[in-house]
Amino acid sequence: MAVVKLLLAAVVAGMLTGLPAVALSQSGTTRRIEQPRDPALELTAKHNLEVARYYITKRKAYQGALDRLLEITETYAEFSRMDEVLFLIGEANQKISKQDESVKFFKRLLKDFPDSEFSKKAREHLAEMNVAADESKP
Repeated sequence: MAVVKLLLAAVVAGMLTGLPAVALSQSGTTRRIEQPRDPALELTAKHNLEVARYYITKRKAYQGALDRLLEITETYAEFSRMDEVLFLIGEANQKISKQDESVKFFKRLLKDFPDSEFSKKAREHLAEMNVAADESKP
């Protein structure tokens, strides 16, 4: 009963302070409970991602794609597809010969989303540029 009250207090405190809540499983381990995403912001970010994909694949307008993608990282930090956004920023920077920026975003992807479907491709890009895929550094 005390554990239930403690969990309830933690959830309420998280809602009041805006901090993420933490849940205890029966084994005693903790895990982060994700706050619900704002549907309007999620929709806007998805639209920007689709436009950026179009710019990259159809128009080869890499700077326009970067503008859309960077807007997502600056405005919608909790976007559900942030791993793809970081990967596309890395690719677009690589296409316009901004290797340092490309490396920065590929490494950020590997650090923040090590299990992402884009991690393998990011490592391949880094290897092509002769850069170690050290996930411990951004």
